[in-house]
Amino acid sequence: MISYIFRILLCGLFLQISQLYGQHMFRFSDIKHHVGIGYNLGASAPFSLPNTIREIKSYAPLFTPSIGYEATYDVSEKWLVGAGLRFDVKGMKVTDSVQYFHTIITVDNGAGDQGTFEGDFSGTNATTAKNSYLTLPVFAGYRVGAWDFKLGLYVARLLNGRFDGSVSDGYIRKGDSLGEKVLIDRATFDFAQQIRSWDWGGHMAFARNFGQHWQANLTAQVGAQPIFPSSFKGVGYDLHNMYVTLGAAYRLW
Repeated sequence: MISYIFRILLCGLFLQISQLYGQHMFRFSDIKHHVGIGYNLGASAPFSLPNTIREIKSYAPLFTPSIGYEATYDVSEKWLVGAGLRFDVKGMKVTDSVQYFHTIITVDNGAGDQGTFEGDFSGTNATTAKNSYLTLPVFAGYRVGAWDFKLGLYVARLLNGRFDGSVSDGYIRKGDSLGEKVLIDRATFDFAQQIRSWDWGGHMAFARNFGQHWQANLTAQVGAQPIFPSSFKGVGYDLHNMYVTLGAAYRLW
């Protein structure tokens, strides 16, 4: 639904820009080049909180920098188009109370033997996610005074993935909520290998220009595709990358 709305908005923007571009003579010298740095803040989370999550006990951001390059071209005094290339780290640490949360866990019996259980867990869940991406945003923009508003899409390639944690102080019912009950003091999970190699979604940004070179920006990216494939049963709902980037950029030329 979100990707559908973005496509409609983008079609309207690019239609308007294409009409202007037909009356405009392109010059490479008019391309503006920026380098920037920022901090990603957000979560890999469902669009709406499922009833299996009863309470968010804690949330903590991690060290999640963003470093990138962006090129923009003014089609007119008001309209612009652009693209970029960013190195993004997106991550968070969250602890929540869950009930009948479907997952896959690994239990150690203390003698070095491990067992894997799939089922519905009730208790405390602690998750750490930290994923590095090479991100390509493409956007159209509109300028009002010193402000630029940008709307587009992004595609990102996973460079390194982490999604692991533990469950504790509860029990798991094997298979589903009607299965055999197994008490869990503490167990672990690691789903890094199941993270999709590609992410894509909507890109929206506000930028405030200060003089000819400096720019402060706020960028939001919402993943339209879940970070895990639909065939994966380790998480009982779809998780999407939803992050905002607080940053600054410098115009090279």
